[in-house]
Amino acid sequence: MTLPITATKAPPCHRAVAGPPSLRPQGMTLVDLMVGMAIGLFLMAVMGAVYQGTRTTFVSQESGARIQENGRFAMDTIAADLRMSGFRGCRSSGAPDVSNTLNLAATLPYNYAQPIWGSRSTAGAWSPALAAPASTLAPSADGDVLVVRKPVGLGWSLIGEQASVADPLPITPTANFALGDLLMVADCASADVLQATNATPGLSGSIAHVAGAGGVAPGVATTNLSRVYAQDARVWRLQTVVYFLAASLRQPGQTALWSHTLPVYDGSEPTKELVTGVERLAITFGVDTDGDGGADRLQSAAAVTDWAQVVSARVEMVVSGSDTSQTATIAQTYVFNGTSYTPSDRRRRAVMSTVVSLRNAVP
Repeated sequence: MTLPITATKAPPCHRAVAGPPSLRPQGMTLVDLMVGMAIGLFLMAVMGAVYQGTRTTFVSQESGARIQENGRFAMDTIAADLRMSGFRGCRSSGAPDVSNTLNLAATLPYNYAQPIWGSRSTAGAWSPALAAPASTLAPSADGDVLVVRKPVGLGWSLIGEQASVADPLPITPTANFALGDLLMVADCASADVLQATNATPGLSGSIAHVAGAGGVAPGVATTNLSRVYAQDARVWRLQTVVYFLAASLRQPGQTALWSHTLPVYDGSEPTKELVTGVERLAITFGVDTDGDGGADRLQSAAAVTDWAQVVSARVEMVVSGSDTSQTATIAQTYVFNGTSYTPSDRRRRAVMSTVVSLRNAVP
């Protein structure tokens, strides 16, 4: 069967019309990429420079603050002991000197009649000459040796009067005093240095001071004190402290401030490293030559002829930073004890000084 042929209409023909380009995403050119990278690198460089500058400033300030902190601690420690040197209770500075009943009373550890002493190394020799235990500590020649003799802790009042100068000192029972303690009993008229020779002087409330007693060193040369003491007197522990410079154990290659204490009452080590980085130490002494209580001249230890005339001390030290990476941009020149120094290591340093009045040597 033949199908009929049907005429169909052809679809209309659309012409292309001119218009704006396509809005689909386009890729970056090489120029765009290089410009972006350059801007990013510039910003990173600026941020890095700001960070490095801030960090350098912070570390520099921290290093400087640590040097100042170490120096203040060293100064305060020495100054506190200097102020207490020669303590004689309520006795005035013009009163007769203390009566020292100890054996070896003229030696460095036990010469409590001499509140302060020092020595300086000049041309390889110490002047005045060092004696034990200072001579055994191997002190550095870059620093003076300072010896301070002082009381420790609070004084305990006598609760009764001695029957005689040889009798024990009666006190309120306390754990503060023990066998072998070096002690001073004093009132406003006199003072005596002695050693506790009985087993429990504190707990028993009775401090014996018997010549020839065993188990103590150095012991007492005489049982008799200079006078009978009563309730207006007090008893203090005594201690000798030696300050000196020596090689640091905490920071090898540096010098430190050390102390040697005799005797030790708290169970700690007698020789201790106090402050690392103290490179130089100089002590000059204010000497009263006319007896008016004021210093008339400053003298080094080698020039002092009468230590009883010393009424003040000037302490000067150089403190350096412990971190070798924190160095100055140029070599630092500093003046210490009248001499100019320019170290080559460019380590940060500070020169500190203070003058301390020996309270017990002035009116």
